[in-house]
Amino acid sequence: MKKADKKEKEANIQFKLQPIRPEHGLVINKIYYVVENKRCPVLEKFNELDSNTKDRIKTLTIKMATYKDFKSPIIINHLKGGKNYGEIRPLPHRFFFFQKFGSNIIFFDYVLKKKDSFNDSFYENLNRKKDRYEKAFEEYIKRNG
Repeated sequence: MKKADKKEKEANIQFKLQPIRPEHGLVINKIYYVVENKRCPVLEKFNELDSNTKDRIKTLTIKMATYKDFKSPIIINHLKGGKNYGEIRPLPHRFFFFQKFGSNIIFFDYVLKKKDSFNDSFYENLNRKKDRYEKAFEEYIKRNG
């Protein structure tokens, strides 16, 4: 990939900050969603869910933002084997992937799994995507403080 093509591709990646209301508590971790080419697949898929599931996910993300090292049975962190991302599994076969970056949590992908498990190539692609968003987020932080 040419250097100009790479910069243009990175320019199409933005980050949407999810505001957390003061009544929910002090924000320890800011919550962001990846927006690429003016689309945000995580929020698009989130908006398709039923209201009870959306409420559960909202509650989880608020707790992730306001509690240090918040844990839940439906939040899984992968920190071994070259993986350093987490996932929220609100329903069987649905996955919201996120990455912790300092005091920021970035939701970067959504997948509906139709079979028993993901294959190795899925995780390789997910890691490449995560790495690309991490680099773009580093640039975003440099530009926006």
